[in-house]
Amino acid sequence: MRVYRHPVVIVLLSVLVIGACKATKSPSSKTQSSGPPAPMEYTAAREGLPKSRIWKSQIAFGDINNDGCADLGAVSRLADGPFIFKGDCKGDWTDASAGLPRESYCGGGMSFGDANGDGKTDVAIADHCKGVFVYFGDGTGNWRNASAGLPTVGSEDVDFGDFNKDGCLDVAIVAASEEGVRAFKGDCKGVWKESSKGLSQTEWGNSVVIRDVDADGNMDVIAAYSAGPRVWLGDGKGGWKEASEGMPAPDIHGLYWGIAVGDVNGDGKLDVASGAAIPGAEVFIQEAGPTGPRWRKASEGIIPMNALGVALGDLNNDGKTDLVVAGKANLEEIGGVYGVFPFLGDGTGNWKLVDNTGLPTDGRERTWGANVADINNDGVLDIGVAFGDVLAPTWRSGAAKKAADQKKEEKDKDDAQKKKKSNPDRGMFGAIEVWKGTLSTK
Repeated sequence: MRVYRHPVVIVLLSVLVIGACKATKSPSSKTQSSGPPAPMEYTAAREGLPKSRIWKSQIAFGDINNDGCADLGAVSRLADGPFIFKGDCKGDWTDASAGLPRESYCGGGMSFGDANGDGKTDVAIADHCKGVFVYFGDGTGNWRNASAGLPTVGSEDVDFGDFNKDGCLDVAIVAASEEGVRAFKGDCKGVWKESSKGLSQTEWGNSVVIRDVDADGNMDVIAAYSAGPRVWLGDGKGGWKEASEGMPAPDIHGLYWGIAVGDVNGDGKLDVASGAAIPGAEVFIQEAGPTGPRWRKASEGIIPMNALGVALGDLNNDGKTDLVVAGKANLEEIGGVYGVFPFLGDGTGNWKLVDNTGLPTDGRERTWGANVADINNDGVLDIGVAFGDVLAPTWRSGAAKKAADQKKEEKDKDDAQKKKKSNPDRGMFGAIEVWKGTLSTK
């Protein structure tokens, strides 16, 4: 289980966000802004993590060697596959990927759990092009394929959970194209059998988690699905029933990216957060409906954004659930305008963006997954985010226009500037970044 846990579509969403939100005035997107000290501060903790490749991936935290320190996994795009990194509880990381494929993957997601009941952490990996795989771990960072019966259709994300109560971990996946949301029962031996009756097995999605949403003792599936955030209740036997009343159902599919689950209002019921291209991150509080859960939007205070990754957790240790969003607040440009935005929750579904935390709110490549974990065991949650794009983070779509407006009289120089800016450097730009959190004493 996750601890705390179509290229064309991406391009269209970028254009859609710019066009639809051009009239919206966005807040400043600087890395640091003037104002009072934040209640929490973040410093980089990424020594040993990759500083290149496109990390089109959800971020997974787990403990692969049972040393009490959080480890991290993610999947690269158009590079050399999935990677796992051991943490040392200080913010340094070491590659622990022996046995994982070293071939071109397309990006996806990852989840950690003990799938064969031997007391050692295993990993499930979803890839946009190749499908879903499970690897048994030996507790030291070596991995052995155990994927019989899992689909080879492209998948964006995967999560572990025991949804049929047999003591063996199962998996839920969300497909990258037209296979929808699916579930597979595990037998603790590396053989998997589909159990998807009641799930939406068409279209695609971006992120999935397995949790007991309605507290009935049965695991449920929650996904950022093409039609919007969706919830399916499990019956404890491998059957599913949708329970998404109150969730958005936009005419345009594919707007929602990233999913997170947590108790936002302290009522003991799990609530849902999702990223969205328009209008930004959204939170939905669970309420009792006539036949099961229904969902009430509770996003007051979340600024307009292109939100692509979300995580829930108590960032400032006040007993209330907070929200981390990876995305961009600059809705008029593409390129290196992405960052990480923490919102403090008030326990009722209202949110406040916190500035001056040390997190970058601009200047990064496109964001993908976000997650939180206490990587140094100091009692304060830390943040991990995956970045990656074919555009260098130094390029911004508005840069050429600004230069032309400032130097209209220098036609020849201006033309050269436009040409340079209209043909940005392309390659594989990205990184996995982690920041350690501390509570401010200021």
